[in-house]
Amino acid sequence: MTDRDALHVDDQAVSGPAARTTATGYRSVSYYLPAALHARLKAAWWATRDCADGAPTLSALVEGIFLEYVTRTELEHNGGQPFPPAPRGAQGPRGIASEGHRLVAYYLPADLHARLKATWWALRDARTPALSSVVEALFVDAAATLEQRHNNGTPFPAAPDSARGVSRAAAVRQGEWMRREWEHRRGESSAQG
Repeated sequence: MTDRDALHVDDQAVSGPAARTTATGYRSVSYYLPAALHARLKAAWWATRDCADGAPTLSALVEGIFLEYVTRTELEHNGGQPFPPAPRGAQGPRGIASEGHRLVAYYLPADLHARLKATWWALRDARTPALSSVVEALFVDAAATLEQRHNNGTPFPAAPDSARGVSRAAAVRQGEWMRREWEHRRGESSAQG
């Protein structure tokens, strides 16, 4: 694989602009994945969201999967330190357009996506030529683990199309940011008055 191949696809959909990171450090990140795998992971999340080890949203589940992976991999291969950043736009080659694959977006911490990308870049090989190939393998393992733990190894029924979940942590994060922002704005206006 050449560096030119590795720079083939940017962080977002090819036709769209780069996503903005919110004030809380999150952004929408897209990965080119089998649609059936996304549906399988979403079904596993939906069925287990109220369990003790469940995640309040699908993105929260994905965040946990990525955090566990990068932390473990950094420990095993880089002395517990994050890998150097991957080149901007590095995603690896996207295979031939497939009817079964699509871009799927998750709302994630921008720094976690950067760590995932750096980990893939540092360790990429023939089995993981693209960042999405790492994501795909992680999602297969996560879905199988949830199915084994909570459904005797059987895939869960499909989640409703409208299934989104509610993240209390995200609401708290946003509320804290808004409180700080308004305090800052009030401080500026009283200093000017």
